[in-house]
This record gives sequence, C-alpha cells and structure tokens, in this order.
Amino acid sequence: MDRIKWKWLKTYNNYSSSDRNAIIILGTLILLSVIANIIVQNLNPASKYNYSEYRQFIKDLENPNRKNGDGVKNLFVFNPNTISKERLDSLDIPGFVKQNMLNYRKAGGKFMTLEHVRKIYGMNDSIYSVIKEYIVISEDIKPLTNGIPEKTKTLTGFFDPNKAALEELTLFGFNQFQARNVVEYRKKGGVFKSGEDLMRIYGIDSVFYKTIQNHIQLDIAFKDVPAGSKPVRTFFTVELNKADSAEMLKLNGVGPVFANRILKYRDRLGGFHTTGQLLEVYNFPLETYRNIMPGITVDTLLIKKIRLNFAEFPELIRHPYLSKQQVEAILKYRQRNGAFNEIVQIKTNGLVDSETFSRIQPYLTCR
Repeated sequence: MDRIKWKWLKTYNNYSSSDRNAIIILGTLILLSVIANIIVQNLNPASKYNYSEYRQFIKDLENPNRKNGDGVKNLFVFNPNTISKERLDSLDIPGFVKQNMLNYRKAGGKFMTLEHVRKIYGMNDSIYSVIKEYIVISEDIKPLTNGIPEKTKTLTGFFDPNKAALEELTLFGFNQFQARNVVEYRKKGGVFKSGEDLMRIYGIDSVFYKTIQNHIQLDIAFKDVPAGSKPVRTFFTVELNKADSAEMLKLNGVGPVFANRILKYRDRLGGFHTTGQLLEVYNFPLETYRNIMPGITVDTLLIKKIRLNFAEFPELIRHPYLSKQQVEAILKYRQRNGAFNEIVQIKTNGLVDSETFSRIQPYLTCR
C-alpha cells in the first residue's frame, strides 16, 4: 500500500504546478456535483401554487363513504342563476369558484348554458366534469339578443325629455349613461323639438328609440324654443365617417382647426357611431353642433372595429374609451380564459363598467 501511495505521489509531483491546481479544482467540482445531486434528489420543492383544495375536492368526490349531514358539504342539483349565497356555501366545490360565480351574477351576468358555467374563472376540467350533472339552467332565462338580455319590463305613462329628471328617465328604460347625456344636453341649452331628436343624443340609437317613442310627450311647442337655437338650414349633407377636411370645412362654424381635430378623433375612435360624438372633440362648441346637425350623418357600417380576441395592448389603449386598467383586465382575462364568445362578457365579468360598455360596444367584434 505504501509503495502504491508513494508511486502515486511521485507521479503527481511530476505534473507542473498549474496542472496540479487544475486537478485539485476539477476534483473539487466533481465532488460538489455529486453532493448537489444527492441533495436535489431528496428535496421536495414547494410550489408557489397551492393545489391542496383541488386535490382534497377530487379525493372527497371519489370517496364512496361520503355522508350528508349538518355542516357537511355535498353536491346537489342547483340553478347557478338563483342559488342563494348560503345554499351555495354548502355546495362542495372550491370556495374561490363559488365566489367567482357570485361576482359574475353581481356584475349582471346570467348563466344561459352549461358552457357559461365552465368559463367561470377557476372552474377547471376536473371540477366541471364532476358537477355538470348537478347543474340545471332554468328555462325561464330568456336568450340573449345581440349579447344583451331582453327587457321584460312593460312601460306605462309618458315623459317629457325636456323636463324629466334622471330618475324618471331610468324608469322608462334609459341606462345611467343615456340619461346623464340627456340631462347634460339640456344643461347646455339643448331642446328636444320632437321625439326623434333623442336619437341625436350619444348612446341612444333607433333600436332603443322604438321602445320609448310611444311614451314621449312634449309639453312645448316649436314657437317656445329660445331664440337663436334654431339650426341653420343646410342644403348639403356631410357623412362624418368618410368626409375629408375639405368637406368638413363646408359645415357652418367648422374651420381648419376643428376639421383637423374631428379627423384625428375619428381616427382614434375608428369612426363615429352617432353625430353627438362631435361634442367629444376638444372644445367643439355646442352651438356649432346644433347648427350643423341637419347637415351631418354617420354611416356606422364604415366603423373600423377592434377584434377583441386578437387586439393587443397598443391597439386597445389607443381607443379613447378604454383606460389602461380596463385594457390590462381584458388582456389578462383573455389569457386565462381563452377567446371571448360575446362582447357582453367584458361587462358581465367586471372588466369594464356599464357606462364604458355602452360606449365601446359599437367598436368591438369577436370575429
């Protein structure tokens, strides 16, 4: 043994100093690698995600000896549109999924099909495959029309758009956004000379107008309209979504500055949906708008819509109706849940408020 040891040392000493150092370093690295490999194989790193609730849920479902009783959660037939919070608490699904269902309902959403329940954030395939047999969608839920539930309230009585308060307007089907626009229009000196004038208010279209037209009763006559408010008669029409600056200049009161601002704002919007959006152009005078109303129209077929399932941050944030927070919420939801099937999902899932949804809806498509 000593002879072998001596022979090894003699051989080792035959190497240069740099070679000997390299051998020591290489041997040290090999030893450390072996030790590290042993340590890693015996470690059970903690995941930053906690799947314990999912695992326990699936384990409980597979337990043939589960029993119902006081305080014990179990599965039972339920309607996700009507089940109470207390009853939902006793349903044996993860707590955050139940809370997301309540949040969806609170935001105005309705579960029309089983697929809508599947899309609730946190509802994975394992949970859904177990509970889908217990879900019953009531037949009295009306289908969506253009993504918005049909109204069932029957309107009675009459209202004067020149006098009705905000609360009265909402009773006749106006949403908060539409009602506020009517009131603001009056505050700025606007007068409704006929029921059709309501369609010039931003947010009110012909479809909504048909639901209220038989309940409009004007208490003023044309002769009672304040002096100076009568629009200037115009003998030509300018279509706002295809007009160039030269055509804009034909409008009484619209000079080069406003013509340029209108075109720039039209480009950011993707096109005008109503003529009333001209009042959103920076410093555009109400009086000028009233004067040119008879000579302007909008062709909504010319609107350039944003593809909600493909648009990225720069395209969405460019639109004047969306805030940074709303854009980020839309993109995060799309990343987690996949493509949008209906535009109304951005409202029912709380990604935008009702007012923003009313304004942005004409500019979005799920195609």
